[in-house]
Amino acid sequence: MNNRIDYWFDYVSPYAYLTTQVIEELAAKYGREIDWKPMLLGVVFKTTNSSPLTMRPPMMASYHKQDMLRSARYAGLPFVLPEPFPINTQNTARVCLWMKEVAPERVGEFTRGVTKAYFSGPAGLNDIAWLAEYVNQMGLDGAAAAAACKDERYKAQLNAACEEAVSKGVFGAPWVIVDGEPFWGNDRLPQLEKWLATGGF
Repeated sequence: MNNRIDYWFDYVSPYAYLTTQVIEELAAKYGREIDWKPMLLGVVFKTTNSSPLTMRPPMMASYHKQDMLRSARYAGLPFVLPEPFPINTQNTARVCLWMKEVAPERVGEFTRGVTKAYFSGPAGLNDIAWLAEYVNQMGLDGAAAAAACKDERYKAQLNAACEEAVSKGVFGAPWVIVDGEPFWGNDRLPQLEKWLATGGF
């Protein structure tokens, strides 16, 4: 057993937003570390021939919108479905990859903060200027974060991350892999905690 929890997420996922707010604290409780793995659900959906929950047939989309609100209330978190929704989040993901290199201990703080801002709305998630200002407010180099959005190295890293996610069978977010065991969805957090507490079941 290694000490790592692989946490696959997309910044645009409402359910990943809910998981993001607690996953680092949960990991620390059981002596684990989070490997933050941003990816793009749009890429995954092309492979799985799927679509965003809010863009499915009306009956399903209506239920999922209601469930997002209910799940946020249950978690005690603010939630407003942004408009427009969904959006691309490649710039936010590239900033995350940059931050993993320059300030890895701040990645969780960044991810919690920008997702909470986005789903509390309105916030310019994926807007380079907005991201740069957010990073500046964290006391880090916003200009360098903005540059990372256009850096071919981080573009390549994100492409590779999406390919890795697909290769590992990731088809949604949030997606957690611990001790080789995959857990999909915010509603699997109780199972994840039991796994961490007991070493498996």
